[in-house]
Amino acid sequence: MHSVTGDSIDRRLFFLVLLFAFFFPVFQKQLGTAGAMLVNGGIIALISLFFLGRGRLALYFSDNKEKEVYLSIALVFVFFALHIPLSMAVGAVWGGVNISERDFFELHRPILYFLVFTMAFFTFKNGYSLAGFERLLIFVFWILVALGVNHYYGFFDDISQLYTKQINIRTRRVSTPFVNPYDYAFVMSFFIFYFFLKTIFLSPRYLVLSGVAIVMFVLPQSRSVVVGFLIGFFLILPLSLLFFNFDALRLRVKKGVLYFFLLFFVILFSLLAMLPFLIENFAYLTGQFVRVLEGEGVGSSANIRINQFLFALDKALTNPLILFFGNGPAKDEMEYVESIYNYQFYRYGLIGLVLYFLYPISISCCYCLRLLKVTPVTSSFYSLYFAIFVWLLTVPLMSIGNNFTEQIRLSFFYYAILALVASAYLISRRGREVQ
Repeated sequence: MHSVTGDSIDRRLFFLVLLFAFFFPVFQKQLGTAGAMLVNGGIIALISLFFLGRGRLALYFSDNKEKEVYLSIALVFVFFALHIPLSMAVGAVWGGVNISERDFFELHRPILYFLVFTMAFFTFKNGYSLAGFERLLIFVFWILVALGVNHYYGFFDDISQLYTKQINIRTRRVSTPFVNPYDYAFVMSFFIFYFFLKTIFLSPRYLVLSGVAIVMFVLPQSRSVVVGFLIGFFLILPLSLLFFNFDALRLRVKKGVLYFFLLFFVILFSLLAMLPFLIENFAYLTGQFVRVLEGEGVGSSANIRINQFLFALDKALTNPLILFFGNGPAKDEMEYVESIYNYQFYRYGLIGLVLYFLYPISISCCYCLRLLKVTPVTSSFYSLYFAIFVWLLTVPLMSIGNNFTEQIRLSFFYYAILALVASAYLISRRGREVQ
């Protein structure tokens, strides 16, 4: 068994690496895109040093079920590590791809994801309090808010320049501490679900935090994230609440769900009332929607994503190996892939799209289903599991426009959340209460 000291070290490491992953600068002004390696490389180094120092004390399975749940996701990263060189070979031989030195940089991804998932899985499995994790989440949220407010008002632009592009600073599209505005919006989408569900099931005081998260979600003006989130909030969330909280025998819903629908309509009508303000003051966010409604087309960003998909599809149809295994990173041919679906399909084929994106989300949602069925609604963790469940269902919608799970900072958060769900699922199967 782990010692108390060992568990304490695990928690401190997780706390340290999470703060490093979110807030260590990439020195964007000086290093450009190369600064991403400072974050990803630092995470790999920190976790590797920890495991090398503690060895078997840090990693152990109590039974075969623990190993089975761990491997259900961890093996994905092993396949990914083997898939990258295979796809590069397929792309070079049958796709006419010129392999560049930058393509080999992608080999760090399965290592990074494996280490993040492994560290988080064993940290939570071995006793890291979810209450402590929630306190850490709120702490991170307020730092994100502070950096975002500073970015928007330009109090200290030198801070923002450590993290994001000059164009984002000039246009005041909030992105700090992320490189891109849509990354900031993506993380804030989680906090909206989290605080809103806390409001419903725990206390009205979380409504203030929900409001702050909504404001910070709007400031990046990310259209693709907004569209995906709105579908998640106004469709997936209410349907999920009805599914888990509808008493079919008595034909009634629980009090919390009635409270939700009251807030739901308040927010809906507030949003409709604010449309003139949003259209006037957030033209980048709303302008494209207005143009679509006026019949002027989907815009250049959407056209880029459509053209990238058609290009990937044309290549895939020329050879079944490309269709299933992809072209490899192929950065000389298509460096910036705007959608997770294009990203995975073009680089790693149908296998990549299913195995590295859809499968981890699907199995994690299954674990969440189990947790929501066995966790009392009165538990402080019920709203956390519910937020993760709805957020994971919404991720595929928000990811139509971008490859969020592959971005620096976001990938750490995403795979740590998957590990939390898997470890909590294990604890629930033993009939133990998650602390």
